[in-house]
Amino acid sequence: MKKRIMTLAIAGVMSMAVLAGCGEEAPAETVVAEPTAEATEAEATEAPEATEATEEVSEDVEAVFVDGYYANDGETDMMLAFFEVGDADIAYVTDGENEFCSEYTVEEAETDDGDAYLLVSFTDVDAKLGYIDNGDGEYYLVDEEGNIYAAAQLTEDDVEDLYAIILGGSDAEATASDDSEYTYDSGFYVTDGSSDAVICFFAGADGTQVAYINDGENEAFAEYDAEEAELDDGTPYVLVTVGDEMLGYYTDGEDSFIIDGDGNVLGAAELSEAEANAILEAVAE
Repeated sequence: MKKRIMTLAIAGVMSMAVLAGCGEEAPAETVVAEPTAEATEAEATEAPEATEATEEVSEDVEAVFVDGYYANDGETDMMLAFFEVGDADIAYVTDGENEFCSEYTVEEAETDDGDAYLLVSFTDVDAKLGYIDNGDGEYYLVDEEGNIYAAAQLTEDDVEDLYAIILGGSDAEATASDDSEYTYDSGFYVTDGSSDAVICFFAGADGTQVAYINDGENEAFAEYDAEEAELDDGTPYVLVTVGDEMLGYYTDGEDSFIIDGDGNVLGAAELSEAEANAILEAVAE
């Protein structure tokens, strides 16, 4: 993965986990304002209802496709599909590379421009995706950063291959469960253009402390060792070792820095939780 992971995270790729198990009831027809450059008044009606409890899907439960949308503007491969599985409401989501299915909740939201849309939050995965269905054949998907993408409505034929995922789960389900056990602590990435280096820390539910480091060429993700070190000018920093890889970092007031393997001091900024989770999910692949 190497540089690809950092690219995914900093570019703001949806923070999606790999497949987690599935369930359902889906969206009824909604009416919201079509996106415009200016804020518009709109109401979202009959938002999809979702069940609160997640239950294991038995083999004899039938999945029923309710509704869904896929981006068709060529900028992204996002897809959002709603299913009913027994008594559960399940959404299937993909960005073209990662995918998952999860129970969900829906609430009304607005973009920075005031465009109304329905925001879908997922019970099993730390991710969100919105959509606009204005009732006259115009559809849009809205990512976590509020970017709007032209979309089309999914048909039954479009989702035919998804039933096995929703009812059968996958081996990646265990991986997704493992990922959810980690909580982002802190991290930094180089911002001065000299390197793609990144370092971030996660706390496991069982108390373990793990780190991800990437010097732009090599990467490692595991439990780590940290020790105090000094630059040639006497500035103290923390040297982190993960497997055979090493990076250092320190903060000076509002400024942050990463120290590479050659002792170069690189300007850095703090990773957001979304960026760190994207890295975690990519590492899990």
